[in-house]
Amino acid sequence: MSDQEKDIGLKKQLSTVQILLYGVGTMLGAGIYVLVGKVAGYAGTLAPLSFVVAGVLAGLTAYSYSLLSPRFPKSGGEIVYVAKAFSSKGLSTLIGWGVIFTGFISAAAIIKGFVGYLDVFIELPHALVIIVSMTVLCIVAIRGISESLNVIGVITLIEIGGLLFVIFVAGVDLEKFTSEFSQMFVAAPGYDIFAVFQGAFLAFYAFVGFEDLANVAEEAKTPKKSMPIAIMGSLFIALFLYIAVAVVAVLSLPLNELSATNAPLADILSQKGQHYAYIISLISLVAVLNGVLAQVIMGSRVLYGLAGQNSAPKIFHKVHKSYRTPTLATIVIAIGVAVLAIFVPIVQLANATSYVIISVFVVVNLSQAKLAFMDYGKKKCWQSRKFILPLIGALLCIIFLAYKTLAVF
Repeated sequence: MSDQEKDIGLKKQLSTVQILLYGVGTMLGAGIYVLVGKVAGYAGTLAPLSFVVAGVLAGLTAYSYSLLSPRFPKSGGEIVYVAKAFSSKGLSTLIGWGVIFTGFISAAAIIKGFVGYLDVFIELPHALVIIVSMTVLCIVAIRGISESLNVIGVITLIEIGGLLFVIFVAGVDLEKFTSEFSQMFVAAPGYDIFAVFQGAFLAFYAFVGFEDLANVAEEAKTPKKSMPIAIMGSLFIALFLYIAVAVVAVLSLPLNELSATNAPLADILSQKGQHYAYIISLISLVAVLNGVLAQVIMGSRVLYGLAGQNSAPKIFHKVHKSYRTPTLATIVIAIGVAVLAIFVPIVQLANATSYVIISVFVVVNLSQAKLAFMDYGKKKCWQSRKFILPLIGALLCIIFLAYKTLAVF
C-alpha cells in the first residue's frame, strides 16, 4: 500500500442537519408503529408516562455520547471511548464486536419486517426481496455517506410526516385531553408505578439508535458543534413524537384493542377511513428501509474502526478512492445482514441483542465517568454533572439488565 493510499481517510462532509435527521431516523424506524400498543399492554392509560420515563433513561446515556463523540470524533466511537478510558484493547474490541452484532441482528429483523409489509401489496419470494433490497441499500451506502444520509433524511421526514399525519387525522379533542391528562401522566385506576416502569423498559427500545451517531462523527464537518446538537436534538424530537403518538393512541382506542393490535396507528386511522390506514401502511413500508440503511452505515463504520486498531482484518480499513467510504466493510455488513435475514429465525436472537446493546451502554457511561474522574480529580469530579449523570446512567442500565434477567426467570 502506497503512502498516498494510507492517507486516504473518511471524508468530512456531513452537516449538523444531516446527522440530526440520521439520528431521528434510526430511532423512529418502524418501532413506534407497533410499540405503542405493547407499551399500553403494560402501563395502560399511563403509556405516555412510560415513554417519558424511557426518554429520561435513554437521555442519560445520550448525554454521555454527546460528550464523548466530539471529544473523540472517530468511526467506531465506542471502541475509542473504552480504549481511552480503560486502556484495554480487549474490552474495546469486545464492545466493538458487540455493536456490530446488534447492528446485524437489528437490520436483519427490520428487513424481514419489510418483507412482511410488502406481502400486503405484492407477494414475492422472500429471499429474492431480501437480496435485491440489501444490494440496493449497499450500493447507496457505498456511493457516499452524504448521499446515504440525504436518503435517510428524506425518509425520516416522511416518517415524521406519517406520525404527524396520525396525530392530525385522529383529531384528539383538547377538552378530552385535559380531562384525562392525570390518567396519562399522573395516576390511573388499577395501575401502579411498577406497571409504568414495565412499560418504560419496553419503550426504551424505541430510543435506541442515537448511539449510531457516534460512528459518523469522523465524517462530520464540525464534530464538536454537530455531535452534541444531533445526539440530544434527535432524542428530544423522538421523545416529543412518541409522547404525542402515545396520547393519541390511548385516547383513540380501547385499551384491550390497543394492547392486542400489531398495527395500532393503522387501526386508529381506520376509524376515520380505510384509505387513511392504507396511507400509513405505505409510510411504514418506507420507514423500515430507513432503519436497515442506518444499520448498514453504522456497522461498516464500526468494522472500519476495529480494523483501524488491528482488531479486525486490516483490509476493512481501506476506503474507496472516489467515494471515501469503507467499501469492503459495507459489503461484508450487507451480506451478513442478508444471510441472517434469509436463514436465521431472528426472534430467537432479538432478546440477546437487547442484553448486548444495554451492556454497551453501561460501559460507555462508565467510560465517560472515568474520563471525567481523570479530568477533574477525585474530589472535584463529584461536583461535575459530566461525572454524576453518566454514573447514574450506568447504574440505571445495570438495573435494566437485572430486571430483564429476572423477568426471564
